[in-house]
Amino acid sequence: MADPKVAPKVVISTNVQLPPNVHDFEDGGAANKTQDGEDPIKRIIYMDDRVVPGSFYVEAVWVTGSVPTVHPCHRHDHDEILGFVGSNMEDLADLGAEIDIVIDGVKTTITKTCFIHVPAGIEHGGLCFRKIDRPVFQIAMLRNDIFISDPPT
Repeated sequence: MADPKVAPKVVISTNVQLPPNVHDFEDGGAANKTQDGEDPIKRIIYMDDRVVPGSFYVEAVWVTGSVPTVHPCHRHDHDEILGFVGSNMEDLADLGAEIDIVIDGVKTTITKTCFIHVPAGIEHGGLCFRKIDRPVFQIAMLRNDIFISDPPT
């Protein structure tokens, strides 16, 4: 049995705030709004070492409509996993969307629920939620204690 004096502590976080200089391209202004004035990115949760000491980077959002702002191309010094999950409970593989992403210079359109493993150093981005028929759950995880990208996004 583990010694409770040295055991890590469980922390439940409900943080939705981004730390400074994370996703600065999401300025929260008119560039992110759809024609009806809604922000299609509904941030659910964000965590890294700045929020909970000792944790790695992970964040999740619901995307409810096309996103006018494209996530810039960048790279990380650590592997990243990107997840895109559809909300059609009758067919969970159906993403209900068309999402473009550029990985290592190759543009791909995602139409199915998936995880994408992006190895350290591989340029990726150009993420464009161009057609959203139903909400899409998007998650990102980085094998690093904080979100850092080159160039910063």
